[in-house]
Amino acid sequence: MQLPLAYLDASAIEEVPLHLWRDVFEAFGWPVSLAGKRSTFGHNDVRDALQQDELTDELLLAIETLHTLGTEAGREAIVSAMNDRRVPLDTLPVEIGEREFALRLFLAQRGNASLADVFARAQTHIQEGGDHRRYNEFLGREAKPVTKLKAKKDALGAEVLRHCRDSDLGEHVQVEAFEDDGTYVFHILRSHHTKKPLAVVPGHSARATIAFRPVHGDILRYEAAVGRLRIAVRAASMVEFYRRMLGRVLFEDDLFFTGEPVCSLAVLQERGKAALENHDVFGVGRVRMTECLWERGDRNLIQIRAADCFQSIEELHLALTEGTLLQAKLKIDVIGKGTRPVTVNIRVPSRIEVSQRAPEHLVDRLLNGIGIRSAAPARSKNDLWSLHPWRHPTAVWRGLFGAETDTLVRSGTLVPIRLESIPHPEHPGAGRVLGAHPVSDGEFYGVSQLGEIPSRSLSATDLDGWELVPEQLRLYFRSKLGITSGGVAWNGQELLELGTIEVGDQLLYLAYALRQPSAGVGDRLRAHADGAQPVLLMPASQSDGSELAKVMLDAPVPSRRQVIRDAITVCGIADSLPAVHRAPDGARLVVDVRLKKVWVDGIEIVGLKPDTHAFRFVELLAKSRGALVSADDITAGLSVARQDGTTTARQAKNAAKKIIVDAMAVAGRTFVVDPFPSAGTGFYRCAFPSYVA
Repeated sequence: MQLPLAYLDASAIEEVPLHLWRDVFEAFGWPVSLAGKRSTFGHNDVRDALQQDELTDELLLAIETLHTLGTEAGREAIVSAMNDRRVPLDTLPVEIGEREFALRLFLAQRGNASLADVFARAQTHIQEGGDHRRYNEFLGREAKPVTKLKAKKDALGAEVLRHCRDSDLGEHVQVEAFEDDGTYVFHILRSHHTKKPLAVVPGHSARATIAFRPVHGDILRYEAAVGRLRIAVRAASMVEFYRRMLGRVLFEDDLFFTGEPVCSLAVLQERGKAALENHDVFGVGRVRMTECLWERGDRNLIQIRAADCFQSIEELHLALTEGTLLQAKLKIDVIGKGTRPVTVNIRVPSRIEVSQRAPEHLVDRLLNGIGIRSAAPARSKNDLWSLHPWRHPTAVWRGLFGAETDTLVRSGTLVPIRLESIPHPEHPGAGRVLGAHPVSDGEFYGVSQLGEIPSRSLSATDLDGWELVPEQLRLYFRSKLGITSGGVAWNGQELLELGTIEVGDQLLYLAYALRQPSAGVGDRLRAHADGAQPVLLMPASQSDGSELAKVMLDAPVPSRRQVIRDAITVCGIADSLPAVHRAPDGARLVVDVRLKKVWVDGIEIVGLKPDTHAFRFVELLAKSRGALVSADDITAGLSVARQDGTTTARQAKNAAKKIIVDAMAVAGRTFVVDPFPSAGTGFYRCAFPSYVA
């Protein structure tokens, strides 16, 4: 079974003495490649064996223990558990390092029930504490192999050394690289910032500071088949450096690994618990979300922690359709010998943390199956639901409202504000990670919430944004839809009650869903509708379980024609109303064959009387949908007995045109376009998009 990438940390392997590795292998089985080197193997041999050989289950558990409990926090957890169970602290060797201490416990607990209890408690403490190794993933512009690996390894070492010198990280760098079936792995051992802790040296009673540079083991893995880079580092600040540097060294392009989101939690917002229940991944049982980080606007960052977050969200009546899920912690029941669930923490756009030895390929398959991790994560389309509480940068509002944004600003629907947090311009998929703090007049410092994304200076312009005023939006929608009666001023609830619109002899009471409608919304609307049919206008990307008639909007600002056309359809009254109300967008000429009526640009042409030559001419041309119609066919359609050549068709055309021009003039419209121009000798066509019903 292949070890997780983070468990191949060369620095952690070297922190364990060779004699202890020998004890571990004697207890749990020697890797095949070390069987002939029992007295001569080195740390590099151990690393290669762990990476390439098939390991026993017990040896895998030992490696897991090295990483989960072989830390400062792990040692504290072990000591705490020993004190809790009244196990003497000298039961384990003292004066040894954290890695060795953890492995000694793992070896000793096999034959000691008290230490086995301590081991289980320490594991639980660390797992629930969430102090896990992590990795970040990035996709390349294309999937391509690495050439001249030896030269690339040397160039990588030179780049890392240069970065360490420039960043006060010391001058120790060692790089190993190998390729395995299209996967390129780079092991990097490097020094880090100098530490000078106050310490007591064995054999001396005086305190003194000890200066040293710790060594970090970083691992980079590039999968050429899919163009994916996986970075496992101890210092999160190195992630961005490695992303750019590896693109430059391998493919002469700093931006080869684009930084586009690899993980998205949108599927959890859209499908809820069902997304976790229907994964169909063999070897995985129940999956629960036990923690999540939920961003709502620039001020609200909500953390939910529960045995089942979705159940708590439902009980609290929270609308996950709003805002953005930035982080989710999943507990995964893996089918096998172990009883403890695997914990996976996902932080968009690229970070994944795994709590224990669950094979990376199983976690990858699960996240792919759910729809969290993919080669091309879909970007969710913004609407007013997802943007609540409606404080956002200018670009977000322009992306939503488009050309109507400036009109909304002038009307007071969008008012200027200063945002309190914003996305990093180079990492928009990570959420609003930069919290703005004033440092001088007009200058701010954006403090990053993520170690792999750097903080940066901000100007007042960077924090410019707009806030939506719902009541002004309600008034704007009323004006767009031509509503003058009914409606209720916005009272902080989820609906904008726009008012009553008259369609033929029918009355519709329109309400716009700003947010997820709550239970009982239908009764409230019917009480205000005064007998009109309530209709709910909904963003097309959302759904609602109420019994109300709904119109799914094509755009955030509704058009009168779409609202009327779709509303009468969902209310079941379309067939009883004139065809002009059912006509598609863009139809300039509408003919109702049942009522014998004609409309041009929404104006009824009352002078076109039923069964006259002018009316029938218009009907014939409208039905042709722009195709050429001969004068002979027109004459036959108007009066089969007429034998006057093109005269009948020409007279009917002239009469129809005059009636339309006169009707438009009465309506205050200038009309100079010929709707039925000649199309060569003896042919006519309809120049307007037409609808006949």
